[in-house]
Amino acid sequence: MKLNDMQKKVVYSNERFLFLLAGAGSGKTRVVIERIKYLLDQGIQIDEILALTFTNKATNEMKHRVGRADLWIHTFHQFCFQELKRQTKYNYKIFNEEDHDFSKKELLEIAIYKNSFFKKRKPKIYDAYQTYLSNKQLKDFDDLLLDYLAHIKLSNEHKFTYIFVDEFQDTNELQYRILKELINENANCLCVGDPDQSIYRFRGANPSIINQYVKDYHAYVEKLIVNYRSNSTIINHANRLIRRNYRAYKKDLIPNKKHTNNISSYIFMSQDEESKFVLNKIKVWIEDGIRPEEVAILYRQHHRCYHLINLLKIEEFNYYHEINSNLNSHHINVLSIHQAKGLEFDAVIILGLESNTFPSMHTHQKLLLEEERRLMFVAITRAKEHLIFTHIKYNDYFQRQKPSLFIKESGIKSKLYK
Repeated sequence: MKLNDMQKKVVYSNERFLFLLAGAGSGKTRVVIERIKYLLDQGIQIDEILALTFTNKATNEMKHRVGRADLWIHTFHQFCFQELKRQTKYNYKIFNEEDHDFSKKELLEIAIYKNSFFKKRKPKIYDAYQTYLSNKQLKDFDDLLLDYLAHIKLSNEHKFTYIFVDEFQDTNELQYRILKELINENANCLCVGDPDQSIYRFRGANPSIINQYVKDYHAYVEKLIVNYRSNSTIINHANRLIRRNYRAYKKDLIPNKKHTNNISSYIFMSQDEESKFVLNKIKVWIEDGIRPEEVAILYRQHHRCYHLINLLKIEEFNYYHEINSNLNSHHINVLSIHQAKGLEFDAVIILGLESNTFPSMHTHQKLLLEEERRLMFVAITRAKEHLIFTHIKYNDYFQRQKPSLFIKESGIKSKLYK
């Protein structure tokens, strides 16, 4: 498929600093790849280009699609670790998140404290944790960034002429400080992101860094708003939902696929009834020619998928319920919405749309509710063709459940399943 006019503007741009506001399914990775290829064709040397991503999967995909394994494409952490080892005597091992006595909550608080560049409140356990790391010659992921930031301020090492940052809405304070150090007097920078898909605030991500970058570098803002993934019904309802958030950069996605397909929302009396319906629906889709790996069941909270998983086990049905879903095997995907970010499927069921489950019960604050709404937007925009919402009337303790406000906000009417 040819590049559209918006994509071409970015690929061939002469702007030194750019922010690309790239909507879901708008081909942002392709734009970054085509721009890197264009720069190489213009005679830019391979070691003048640095692309920073957020997952190993994205790193490998970009290297493969550019066709150059020697490209400087890394996650922030990989890049910092590699450079520290290359430029200094950095003989530390990486902290294993499984092998210790610290709780997940404590580790998250420590991570947020570090990646806010020590602006947030210092956790009580912090000093004991740092002593533990020091005694065992260990560094955690945030230490890699902190140590590299300290190092780069003093060194005149590798300078890049063209810098790319993907998923820029997920950047934290510490990563942005590193980026600012990397941008020297000759550097050009393209940051790509979508504030509507910013779903990692709980880990310290700060989407307002987009505004900071635009202001600090007088960056030119381009938009990619044509969605190539989902049919027009899915896009219209996704737009309707996300418009309720305060957004510094407003955009409506425009569907490239003009055909429509109804979105259904079903009310079930119990989780058992819901699970049986989901299993039968999957079977129908597969009979209709949809490959199992093109089906995803998404949920906000882990407890809401247990009934379904048990039924899939009883029926000896192939499913995948882990991070790093191997999408080449013949199984359906049962994923949290966070795990599904960046993926796409022909058919999606969003499970457990009850009040206090999704949005979760801690979201009375406006900021938290907006984050949950972005999560719902991400869930909806994973679907290419078929999309179903489900919610139950009674939980396992026979307590009545209210439907999620996100169903109504998406403009969908629920019907009782019979």
